[in-house]
Amino acid sequence: MAKMRLEENWNFSNIETWYLDLKQFRNLSDQIAETFSVHHESPQVLLIENGECIYEASHFDISCDEMAEVIDYHHK
Repeated sequence: MAKMRLEENWNFSNIETWYLDLKQFRNLSDQIAETFSVHHESPQVLLIENGECIYEASHFDISCDEMAEVIDYHHK
């Protein structure tokens, strides 16, 4: 449901996106959580810029509007 909501509202064509299948790549997911000091959740969105996690949200807290605000803030 969260993935569908995100796809319906996604309008960030200039941002490279990656989808990680946690069942198939759990070790990679754990490494990402450790690297960026985030608590692992599923579903979850992380915005990574210059090696830093600038936004993270999970489940119904995932918001394209909030992501746009964060992106705008970091690109001023």
